[in-house]
Amino acid sequence: MMLIKPPRLPLAVTVVEDEPMAQDVLVRAARSWHFQCQTANTAEQALDLLVTNPTPIVVTDLRMPGRGGLWLIREIRKRWPDIGIIVLTAGDEPEATNECLRAGAHHYFYKPIKLDEFRHVLETTWRTYREECDQSDLRRQLEHAVRKQTRRVRRTFLSGMTSLVLTMEERDPYTAGHSRRVRDYALDLARALGIDRKQRRLLSLAAHLHDIGKVAVPDAILHKPGPLTEEEFAIVRDHPVVSERILAPVVSNRSVLAGIRGHHERMDGSGYPDHLRGDQIPLFAKLIAIPDCFDALTTSRAYRDAMTTHEALSILREGAGQHFDPEFIRTFVEIAPYLESGETRSGILVKA
Repeated sequence: MMLIKPPRLPLAVTVVEDEPMAQDVLVRAARSWHFQCQTANTAEQALDLLVTNPTPIVVTDLRMPGRGGLWLIREIRKRWPDIGIIVLTAGDEPEATNECLRAGAHHYFYKPIKLDEFRHVLETTWRTYREECDQSDLRRQLEHAVRKQTRRVRRTFLSGMTSLVLTMEERDPYTAGHSRRVRDYALDLARALGIDRKQRRLLSLAAHLHDIGKVAVPDAILHKPGPLTEEEFAIVRDHPVVSERILAPVVSNRSVLAGIRGHHERMDGSGYPDHLRGDQIPLFAKLIAIPDCFDALTTSRAYRDAMTTHEALSILREGAGQHFDPEFIRTFVEIAPYLESGETRSGILVKA
């Protein structure tokens, strides 16, 4: 991505003064110091000028017809925060001058106009503008470099996590390919539900990495052929939290992390780790939970043979409303016959 730098404004000033003689003195002086000038008699007129032709500096009188200098300062500060503002004021208005400074003016000088004082604040304001532009350029360059490096680190990290998922699944031949299948099934379900492409990309990441926390589960528990003890099951139940903890330093999207943490929550609140219920359960967690269970049922495990698709869908339907979102279950049952062939990814049974 190219780094686009906003254009710098030329050496120019907008003079806002309703007294013709004072305005003429300011303009003549500024031009003699090589400043381009444009003039306005009221704050409203000055704002219109700045919309079409902004200048890096505005010199404005405080008292003039219309809304006045204070209003102009506030409007400039809201719309063009980089513009330098110089206030021309009478010496008997200290409180008004302080109010202008609080509103965002940079400098002020008193009437009657002293040209050496005017030149000093004009050149000081221009120098400040240039320095702030330089700092902004540097800041943009640094931010761009940091974003670029962050993306590189994130890609490297996620590539490592993908390799770790594959390595983890190879520890247990019964779960080889589980994360990939859950990702594919979850994307098919999301597509059939009409979920947009941006959300599906995030879901893909969440589904693919949802079980990464199982790296912390000992092999003896993963491969145990019989029922788990309460202590062993507590270790297994902790894997969504471990997954979130591993990924949080590099995955900044909260929906992705919430989907990973919550993919074992249940609609009736009996799931884990947070006992969420109903609409409290994040969208991605609901979308991952059904494919996760379906794939677990239709693949062989150390303690049982694989179920048929018909048997697995029967169990899923029984869990609708208690374990799973009923609407999502209905849609998943519709597309299940097409999952292994990949036909849903080609558009079959996709809802408008």
